[in-house]
Order: sequence, then structure tokens, then C-alpha cells
Amino acid sequence: MRRIFKDESQSSILIIFIKNFLLLFAFRGFGVIANLVVTILAGRTLSVELMSEYNLVINLSNIIVIPLVMGVNSSLLKILPESSPKDREDILGTVLIGNIALCLAVSVIGFLVTPLICRLPNLTPCSWYLAIALAIVTNGCILADTVLKVDERFTRLGVAKIAGSVFLLISYLTCILLFHDTDIYKYAVFNVIGQIVVLSVSVYKIAKIRFSFRKDIAKSMYKISFMYMLSWLLITGLNSADVLIISGMRPKYDSGIFSTYQAGIRNYFSIFYNDIFATVMLPVLINRGIDNKGLVKKVFRLLPVIFAVLCAGTTAVLLVLLFAFGQKYPVIWLFVFLEAAGIAFQGIYYFLNSLLVTEGREGAKTSFEILGKPFLLFIIIIVLCTKLFGLTGTFISFTLNQAILALLLILRYRKTTGLAG
Repeated sequence: MRRIFKDESQSSILIIFIKNFLLLFAFRGFGVIANLVVTILAGRTLSVELMSEYNLVINLSNIIVIPLVMGVNSSLLKILPESSPKDREDILGTVLIGNIALCLAVSVIGFLVTPLICRLPNLTPCSWYLAIALAIVTNGCILADTVLKVDERFTRLGVAKIAGSVFLLISYLTCILLFHDTDIYKYAVFNVIGQIVVLSVSVYKIAKIRFSFRKDIAKSMYKISFMYMLSWLLITGLNSADVLIISGMRPKYDSGIFSTYQAGIRNYFSIFYNDIFATVMLPVLINRGIDNKGLVKKVFRLLPVIFAVLCAGTTAVLLVLLFAFGQKYPVIWLFVFLEAAGIAFQGIYYFLNSLLVTEGREGAKTSFEILGKPFLLFIIIIVLCTKLFGLTGTFISFTLNQAILALLLILRYRKTTGLAG
């Protein structure tokens, strides 16, 4: 089996990657367990219908956060390592000022469109405002995380995540055991405050910032960031579309079952990939110049193994969640199989798509085109499958759409790495 790391220096890079990965995995492992307990508490104390509204708040916040971050997190991963100390201070200052302006704008617009957006099934004005608040704080966490990733300060990153998870767990337990209160709005507020805790720990002496807005920096950075934002918006919109579509087309109970199957497992997979694996992988690739072409070829040979491992892991976690939630959430093996396959395809897509960050503007353009061109087709697949096959159809559409995305990126890399044919 041909090695990707051909000399001693490249082997040391692999050791650094494994060391940092295991360090962050240990930190985040504790946080994942705490968040798992929180998810189980919500599932056991809320009705299926209320869980639908609770998950809707989380999904909406995941969408709102995208125009707030504006894809700057991906651009910073590429730009900061190549910048001088002075330029770095100016870049961070420009990002901070621009981000504050975006937060204010989204808050005002969000308030004005409340009557319109709350026509969605299962959404109240209170839920909508909490979704906006959660998005604003999460946006700050994402930007702070990016700076910590570039500096490879994974211990600080891990401690921040643990602090937020511990707060969230204690808040839920206090609310349930001490006050016997299971209000979903309190649960959502705890999520907001938990993110504030994460942000506070993350930004403590994080970096020097020059509070000035440089148009040249903003122009060059946001030109790339905008493409990343569009890609992020599309993938999040696709991952939320099925929840929204089934909420509008099927009974509230079906929506609750689907969102429970989907929301938990997607969340934990996202934590593992984006908060652990990619957090360590991307800085190593960018800061140390790993050969992407050799890496992709290696991954292609291991695709069947990767797919099987992701399927098995997803099945195990999903079963744990369902059994912990109780009898009101039945284990339907067809749904488990479809969800596991969908997450496996999504994992392959996430990995190959993450590598595009190292290609700068060209990579951002490719990422957007891969998802943007067939996006309407994906929505049509969700609607048609849900209409024809009900709840089962919505699960089918998720797996089918993720398989198409993974295949499109595989074909792209086969061409660019000389593996076509």
C-alpha cells in the first residue's frame, strides 16, 4: 500500500495530527456525552410534538448563522496562516466590525419578518426569537473557534466546549429534577447561554485585534467567503429542508419521529467531523502543505471501509438514542438503515468538500457548483418521496440526496487526480 507521507518530516506531521486529534477527541468526548444526556433528557421529558418544535428552533438557528458568519471561517483558515502579524490584526479587526454589523442587520430583519416566518407549522414568535439569539452567539463561537484552529490551540478549544456542555447539562438537570419544569423555551434559553459560556472561554486572550475596517481586506476576503457562504447555506438548507417539508406535509407526530431520528444523529456526526476531525485536519493540511492529491487517492482506495465504519457507528449511536428516549420512539429498522447509509454518504461528501478549502477561490467555486446546480432536484426528490411514500419517503430522500452529492465530488476528484476511467 503506497504511503502518503514519504519522508521523515511528513511522518512527523502525521504524528502531530494524531496527537492533536486524540487530544481534542478526549475533550470533545466528554462534551458529547454531556450533550447526549441533554438530548435524552429533552426526548424523555417532551412530547413527540414538542420535540418537533424544539428541533425546529435548532434547525432554524443553523440556517440563520450562515449569513452571519458569511463563510469567513473558511477564508480565515486559508488567509491567516499566510499573513504577517500586522495584517493578521487588521484582518481580525475587519472581520469583527463586519460581523457586528451583520448581527445587527439580521436581528432587525428577523424581527420585521416575524409575522411571515411564524406561519410555518410548529413555530411561535418565542421560538423564532430564540433561534435568532442562538444563531448570533453560535456565530461568535464559530469565528473564535476558527482563530483557535489556525493557531492549533486545541486545548483551549476543548476546554471551551466542555465548559458549555457542563453548563447545559447542569441547567437541564436543575430545571427537571429541582423545579420539575420541562418548558422547551427554557431548554432553548439554556442552549443560548451555553454557547455564551463557550464563547467567553474561547475569546479570553485569544488574539491581538486592531479595531479598524480595511476595505481592501474586506473585498479580497469576502469575495472568497461569499462562495463558501452560498455552499454552506445550500447544504444546511438541504439538511433542514426535509424537516420543514415533512412538518408541512405530514401529521405532527410524523414530523416529531423524523426530526428525532435525524436531529440527534446529524448533530453528533457534525460534532465529530466539524468540531474534531476537520478542526485538526484542515490546519495541518494548510499550515504544513500536505499533498492533497495523494491523500485523495488513498481515501478512494479505502472508501468501502470508510462507508462501512460510518454506517456501523451511525447505527450504534442511533439505537442508543432511541432506546434512551423510551417506547414512544419506536425502532424501525428500515429507518435506521436509511439513516446510517445517508450519514455514511454525507461523511464522504463532507471530507472531500472540506479539502476544497485548500484550493482557495477555485475550491469555493467548485463547492458551490457541486451543490448549487442540482439543488432544486434535491428539493423535488424530498417533496416527491414524502408525497408518494410518506415518512418512509422522507428518509429515502435523505439517503438518495447524500449519495448523489458524494458521487458528484468523487467524480470531480477522479478527474482532477488523474483517476478518471
